[in-house]
Amino acid sequence: MKKVFKQRVLFAVIALSFISGIWLSCRKVPIVYSTSTDVNIVGYIDEHLDSFSLFRQMLSVTGYDGFLSAYGSYTLFLPTNSAVQSYLKSRSKDSISQLNVDSVKDFLKFHLINDTVYTISFTDGKLPYLTMYGQYLVTGASNSNGSTYYRVNRQANIIESNLREGNGVIHVIDNVLTPATKTLAGLVSADPDYSIFAEALKATGLYDSLNIAAVDNADSTKAWLTLFAQTDSVFNANGINSYEDLKEKYSNTGNPKDPYDSLHLFVDYHIVNRANYLADIVTVTSYSTWAPLQALTVKYSNDSILLNDDVFNGVHEPGILIPRTGSDVSATNGVLHKTTSLLSIKQRSPFPVYWDVCQYTEIMNLPAYYGKQSYYYPWDQLPSFITAADGKSSRPQIGYVGGASGSSPVVNYDYLELPMGSNRMDWVELKTPMLVAGTYKVWICWRTAGKSQILQVSIDSTVMQRTYNKSIYLPSGTDAVLEAQGWKHYTTSTSSNVPAYLVGTINIQTTGQHTIRFTALSGGDNYNWLDMIQFIPSDMDQQWPRFDQDGIAHYSASE
Repeated sequence: MKKVFKQRVLFAVIALSFISGIWLSCRKVPIVYSTSTDVNIVGYIDEHLDSFSLFRQMLSVTGYDGFLSAYGSYTLFLPTNSAVQSYLKSRSKDSISQLNVDSVKDFLKFHLINDTVYTISFTDGKLPYLTMYGQYLVTGASNSNGSTYYRVNRQANIIESNLREGNGVIHVIDNVLTPATKTLAGLVSADPDYSIFAEALKATGLYDSLNIAAVDNADSTKAWLTLFAQTDSVFNANGINSYEDLKEKYSNTGNPKDPYDSLHLFVDYHIVNRANYLADIVTVTSYSTWAPLQALTVKYSNDSILLNDDVFNGVHEPGILIPRTGSDVSATNGVLHKTTSLLSIKQRSPFPVYWDVCQYTEIMNLPAYYGKQSYYYPWDQLPSFITAADGKSSRPQIGYVGGASGSSPVVNYDYLELPMGSNRMDWVELKTPMLVAGTYKVWICWRTAGKSQILQVSIDSTVMQRTYNKSIYLPSGTDAVLEAQGWKHYTTSTSSNVPAYLVGTINIQTTGQHTIRFTALSGGDNYNWLDMIQFIPSDMDQQWPRFDQDGIAHYSASE
């Protein structure tokens, strides 16, 4: 068996040596499969007792060999005898019989997942399923003696992977896995690097909220949490050398326990519901925080995760890095991340967003097409900010139409073509640029074309007050008369085939990106040509600026 085991380890090491870097999610990793179709997990262990006899004793003591001998789909991270011996030694025990049976059950549960997870599903972050113990495992890569291994929970290397058995899969590990024992509050308070932040948690009373293990929390919505914490060095770099400095800077009432106190809100802004590991964070664009109506925006750029890296009113605001080292630290009620800069609520006033829907990364990175010619998207390759319903290969495709002629005086000579209605999309959603919380009038700007079609607009599931017909031309009338009727010019052209229509007023409650949906209520047509969407604070001028074909804003008729 030892010869076979060594051969399998050799094959695993050879495969893993192709892995480079830490971010496994960006790389396809060779998989080593060893297959046994006749035995289940316990059967495999029984065939290899020279390597796993101590783990087998644990199964017998707890009775867990029963269900692991039966039909099912499990993943077992199987520690070797030497790994279990080291575990016993660390607890001053000589044998399995000296361990408390309940503690052995917990030990086994933390090594088991009630589903099959092969290494192809591993990312640099949490695995997709909880262990039977009730905590997540995280995976990454490590280098040892010139070889690269999958590393589990920063505690053990996988030395043999993807052993397929009759009721699941086994990954052999060189060390045991131990679950988190501290809450988020406990992690922070136990780390001297977080002394200022820990004191702020206690002063605001939020320490208690973060000091409840998930299994003991009666509020299921707050059982699992994410905490973005700042070290003392980050505070020091911002002139904050003690908790008293922090209180003086942020507490506007002098009572941080007051939920409306600005220091309390400052700490609230660092807390997000659910356990969001790095692998989760890169999949979203924003998170609602415990600070009422305050969101964190997320950007994944050049293998870096940035918080609040935003363009505000045309100005880029550099984001705050979440470093890989010091983040993804599991707690009994969530996950702790470190940030490299001070994370604080940004006080902003609503500002207008004149959104040219054709200014998106995927098309702007194609200079042969952007502004010059049309590009139509396969249904499985839509731009990242677009989600569409009922897209099928036999139906008309969503398209970028560039190089529009002078008879189509659209902004930047381009527009989106969104075929909608019968035998087309029932609806399409677009992710907006960042909108600051506030009340906005929403204008849809299009190039008139095609058949009559009624479209409904909704924002974050709130249906706007008015529908619109994308085949209608801009009526005649003065600016004041048109605006009173819900119409306006949005370009410098006097052409009636580029109208803007007011679909309603919306109260945006959180700062961040939002979702606008167009739903076809009647008719069906390919020629739904969307040029701009404008979100203008309701107390601001709705008429100006207007845009010429080159995308230049003009703020009066005299320009």
